[in-house]
Amino acid sequence: MEIPFSVRYNNIKLQVERLYKASNQTNKRLFSGLEDISFSMQGGECIHLKSYVPWASQLLLDTLMGRTQIEAGEIWIQHQERWLNMLQLSQRQMNQVHAQTIGYLQPCEILRSQPTVLDCVLNKFLALGMSRSEADAESRHVLDWVSLPRSLWHKSPKDLSLDELHQVNLASTFAVDYSIIVIGLPISQLDPTNQMRLLELIDYRKTKGTCFIGRFDQAHLRARVCDRSIAIQVPTPISAARPRRTVRPSARRTDMPVGTPTGTPTGAAAGNIAARSY
Repeated sequence: MEIPFSVRYNNIKLQVERLYKASNQTNKRLFSGLEDISFSMQGGECIHLKSYVPWASQLLLDTLMGRTQIEAGEIWIQHQERWLNMLQLSQRQMNQVHAQTIGYLQPCEILRSQPTVLDCVLNKFLALGMSRSEADAESRHVLDWVSLPRSLWHKSPKDLSLDELHQVNLASTFAVDYSIIVIGLPISQLDPTNQMRLLELIDYRKTKGTCFIGRFDQAHLRARVCDRSIAIQVPTPISAARPRRTVRPSARRTDMPVGTPTGTPTGAAAGNIAARSY
């Protein structure tokens, strides 16, 4: 398949072409679908997704992480100097892309399954092929970078407060120099300190060429880091056809003038119909 011209020559990190996924007609509130989604992202850019159906934005973010199957379209990314269509990759290739190219800021509860706080970050470096000693040194540097007290590094994530766990989540997400970072966590869930820490990390990584995409619903956060917004379109639900109402013929009224056709309304009836017409 030919790589789009704009992808090769315009500093594009991600190119989405005509994504489509049908909505679930039995549960439209929870699964809205996607319709004809196309956009590109340049290095150092931050994009806000907006939609009147919040689930549609989340569905697109999950698609970029390979967690949802799309029925039609293409997602081009640059991975190790090669352009790949994510929708054609095997699971093994997707794992490599997630380890090196696309990061995902996800709900921090998933970190509670790790043995220690240090492991939450260390595993990211091990996935890159580093030795354990190298990964350990890099992990300590990153945890210092987000100002997490060293006394917490060897504790279980289950023992941390929610705000401390958010710090670990930021360290885990920003540990690797990803080309693309998907913000899958509602930023409103972060406390004010971690919100500012996230914005500072985004600002810094944008200068290094990383691009970001997510939902920045709060206006002051959007104004701080976002370069533009993209509207997400959803398929129009196909409503069930209304049953046709059967009108039974009525007997001729004795008060109707002679010669008036049965199907023709009288003056009073015609007035009522006009008042109800739309």
